[in-house]
Amino acid sequence: MTQRLKILTSYYFIIGLIILLLNDFVLKELYGNWLTGKLSDFAGLFIFPLFWTSLFPKYKKDIFWFTGVLFTLWKSPASQIFIDFWNDIRLWYLQRTVDYTDLMALLILPFAFQIETIKERLVTLHLTPFIPLVISVFAFMATSKGEVTCFDKDSAVYHIKHFSRDSLISELKNSGLNISFSHYHDTKYYDEHSEIRNLNDSITNLVILIRDFNRFDSTVEVSLGCWSYVNLNHNPDGRTLKAQRAYVKSVFEKKVLKRINKNIR
Repeated sequence: MTQRLKILTSYYFIIGLIILLLNDFVLKELYGNWLTGKLSDFAGLFIFPLFWTSLFPKYKKDIFWFTGVLFTLWKSPASQIFIDFWNDIRLWYLQRTVDYTDLMALLILPFAFQIETIKERLVTLHLTPFIPLVISVFAFMATSKGEVTCFDKDSAVYHIKHFSRDSLISELKNSGLNISFSHYHDTKYYDEHSEIRNLNDSITNLVILIRDFNRFDSTVEVSLGCWSYVNLNHNPDGRTLKAQRAYVKSVFEKKVLKRINKNIR
């Protein structure tokens, strides 16, 4: 078993793993540009099939083909059904950005295949392969996990006229928004919380609280809650968090409020 995992201690694999972790937890936070996004794809696609072929060497070709197909599907809208299903389980949020230029990372697969072919001749580090194995599992999970951030209570509140809570939800659904009941507060079908999914390429889920504010003049109150996101800094400081909240509010106003085209006070 240890001999099969030897490739996990090779300099190629270790460097690829370091690049993936360094990019996702440091470089993306500092820069968050086009290059850091692509670097994760290249590094991930390089070490992912090597990881699995070390566990199942008899299925080498199948694993590499499966990796290419899986990555292509993951980067397409076709994966959204699975992502929505998984996020409903509430273990952790999955996220990805649909960007077909990411498919250029598939070019790294032939190189990874060649490295696997010559694995017996690779120079390796003197450490147990179970260390990079465990770290790799963490890296694969962490790089697809969405970050969740929240507004302070009553810091993003809108009053919308000419709607009841139920009619507003119907209007949002009819306008093409993917809105459903939220598991906010860990209670399924919590009465007043709803969740808008895939608001844009950065905001994957936005929890909103909708309640009847004034039944006499048909006004509802909408409060923004938490959101999961991509392409925004991890563990933001106060200044960055303020900018993120302003960004989410602007997207909500543009994508949601303008769609329903009603008076807001």
